[in-house]
Amino acid sequence: MTVTLMLGDCLDRLADLKADAVVSDPPYGIGYSHGKGGGVLAKATVFDAHPIHGDDRPFDPSPWLRFPAVALWGANHYADRLPARSCWLIWDKRDGIASNDQADCEIAWTNVKGPARLFHHRWMGMLKASERGILRVHPTQKPVALMRWCIERLKLKPSATILDPYMGSGTTGVAAVQLGFNFIGCEIDPTYFAVAERRIAEARAAMPLFQETA
Repeated sequence: MTVTLMLGDCLDRLADLKADAVVSDPPYGIGYSHGKGGGVLAKATVFDAHPIHGDDRPFDPSPWLRFPAVALWGANHYADRLPARSCWLIWDKRDGIASNDQADCEIAWTNVKGPARLFHHRWMGMLKASERGILRVHPTQKPVALMRWCIERLKLKPSATILDPYMGSGTTGVAAVQLGFNFIGCEIDPTYFAVAERRIAEARAAMPLFQETA
């Protein structure tokens, strides 16, 4: 298993990026803002109004559609720029809890064949089905369990390489490592790059293949 992490703009490196799949949660172009405060649920995070680079302009998915397998989250925000496909992935993040001002679900576009699929996994501030007691380190951070499920839907070969051009805090990389895939990650923000580097290194160290023997 190989892991390659790049600090910089993924579009500047596009010609050199080669992978079997793109799995990413890109900036949607919605001007996301997470301010201070927010009550007890907001205390499940450690970021403090840190902006998401590129979220101030519309997202163009076209550079990533050439890859053999693709899963792009937040696709309902730029669906008019995507080809028609049947296999959408839907994450039910409330899992039975009543609606509030935030979205009940998040949606990913894929280019794989098959019907739409649904994943139930609660993820609302401190109310989480996984990673309980672990603070989120990115304003739009996804659970590792979700990204593992997403990758598994792509039915990749064991030797496949997964690319996340908008790596953020590295959740896709953690999931890829846990599933035994090669991973390439690119992140433009030095703060989040450092977080992703640490989290992916910890995931690798936890894998039996990388553990030191006595």
